[in-house]
Amino acid sequence: MLSAERRLQINDPKASRFDFDLAANSYDSWYTSRRGAMYDHLEKKLIAKFLPAKAKGKKLLDVGCGTGHWSQVFSEYGFEVTGVDISERMINTALQKGIANVSFHVADGHLLPFADNSFDLTAAITALEFVRDTVAVLQEMIRCTRKPGRILLGVLNGLSEVNRQRQRQYRAENPYAAARLFSPVELKEFLEPYGPVEIGVGGFVPARSWLVPLAPWFDRIARMFGSQKGAFIAAVLEL
Repeated sequence: MLSAERRLQINDPKASRFDFDLAANSYDSWYTSRRGAMYDHLEKKLIAKFLPAKAKGKKLLDVGCGTGHWSQVFSEYGFEVTGVDISERMINTALQKGIANVSFHVADGHLLPFADNSFDLTAAITALEFVRDTVAVLQEMIRCTRKPGRILLGVLNGLSEVNRQRQRQYRAENPYAAARLFSPVELKEFLEPYGPVEIGVGGFVPARSWLVPLAPWFDRIARMFGSQKGAFIAAVLEL
């Protein structure tokens, strides 16, 4: 794990690849768009496969929680959720939602302000791509998680043509331009030194707008044939 000196060195605003304060006011608009809502539906469906059957009374830490979108999902699932993000504006937006059974705090994932073994499950959904030191953040997540326990990750897939195209077309003021994308193999290799890993790939949404309503069918067929090119990767690390 990180030494206290090393953890203090990386606890600064530059720990993020992108200043999410700039996106706080518009971030949630993606989920209200037709395409964004479909991606959200498919991502939730995939993440649910990695959640425990019983969550009531269990404590979950949501690292890089942003505006609280996934914190709310985890709360509705039954967890007692603590959400942290380095962006104060993101946290302020999350607080305004008044989500039940969730507390939000401004904190750097490289230096989490919690004691060892504080949570039953620690999650980071589309957050790991934007931190400066992925190893440091993962080790902090592991430190804060009880053993046995789980680390749950959701990341943007570097093999997805949709994600690669977004990186090419967006300018520096968009999060996609700053993201460090993982492939399924890269994510598995990154996690395996810490314990058994299970990977799932989803988010197969057709490029043509008129086909978006058929995305669940495309997603199911693509996963059936083991395609690794969906837009979203979910992974669970068993501790």
